[in-house]
Amino acid sequence: MNGPDPEQNAGPGATEQETAPGAESMPGAESAAGAESGPMNPSKPGPDTTVRLAAMKRAIGDAERVIVLTHDNPDPDAIASAAGLGFLVQKAFGLPVTLAFGGIVGRAENRALLDELDLPFERAEDLEFPSTAAVALVDTQPRAGNNSLPAGQIATIVIDHHPERAESSAAAYSDVRPEYGACASMIVEFLRASKLEPDRQLATALFYGIQSETMDLGREASQAEIDASLFLYPRSDPAAISRIRHARVPRAVYRSIHTGLEHAWSRGEVVCVPVGRLDYPDIVAQLADLFMRVDDVEWVVAAGRYRDGLYISLRTFDPGAHAGDLVQNVVGDRGSAGGHGEMAGARIDVGRLSVVEYEELLDSLFDEFCDQLGVSDQPRIPLIPTDTAGELESVADPEDEQ
Repeated sequence: MNGPDPEQNAGPGATEQETAPGAESMPGAESAAGAESGPMNPSKPGPDTTVRLAAMKRAIGDAERVIVLTHDNPDPDAIASAAGLGFLVQKAFGLPVTLAFGGIVGRAENRALLDELDLPFERAEDLEFPSTAAVALVDTQPRAGNNSLPAGQIATIVIDHHPERAESSAAAYSDVRPEYGACASMIVEFLRASKLEPDRQLATALFYGIQSETMDLGREASQAEIDASLFLYPRSDPAAISRIRHARVPRAVYRSIHTGLEHAWSRGEVVCVPVGRLDYPDIVAQLADLFMRVDDVEWVVAAGRYRDGLYISLRTFDPGAHAGDLVQNVVGDRGSAGGHGEMAGARIDVGRLSVVEYEELLDSLFDEFCDQLGVSDQPRIPLIPTDTAGELESVADPEDEQ
């Protein structure tokens, strides 16, 4: 792995004394700032982070290399966390690193992030896991059903921010913090405790990973995400962030949006979005986020099929919700599921189902979600009525603009 050189500053804004334009106006800047802290020097990790680092190094032991594995079809938080942990292991522990993931990176923004990061990620399906290598899972956990950790392989390290699974206790070092909004924030704490300075590429990836995971610090963000963002932003490349955020997208995305708009329906404040066939799995999550912007919507359940898998994404604005528990209750033993309070996902193997059986399963899942959310007694109506002419006229009425 060709990691960033910590001894090289990232250009303007890379030193503790300089202030990046606009950093002081970021959300949480005032709360993070204090007598000895500010936009360029936010609250530093506590001494427990140093203890965690020492425990991680002991867990690796005499391994000859470290394989860092993300969840399948990784999102920006997973990609950035893997890159950051790889950099840490290489620089602080002096070991070679292999970065890997299963599945594909389909979303345009995620592909752009990989391009900007310019690090080689291996396909987990093509990778050997020798006994001389330590395996680190980031943004996922053993037997979660969403990663390509080989059956029977015990992870050496687990770093995640999802609710803890019992299987993680088998790892020599398990660090699971569901109170964090992003896995990348944990990695940033490790880098700072190790006094490792990320270069602009890595800082940009970590910053974007946190912003993407927390919707710009507006979803499940803790003080750790604020502190990490304040630390990273002056070291990042704003132009690269813009290129990632506004990456050109394939036409398949618009085809899925069109299908979702045509077939989405609601019961009360719950919107169900059957997307149909997908060109890549994370279109479902992309559409779930998109439909959360509809007026008067509190929950979105989006679902679509990629190859032999039915992918489900759940979103809500309710900070006290338990989306992860909800999706696990509905999916049960039919597939793998998990998530946070406001966002969750699942995958069900549907490769052996006929078209009719698949449609029946999908309808029953939507019905079960509505039942769990207490809206099953409300009428099912199209999200966008067929006849919207009157609506459009009222919007375009010049008198409304006066």
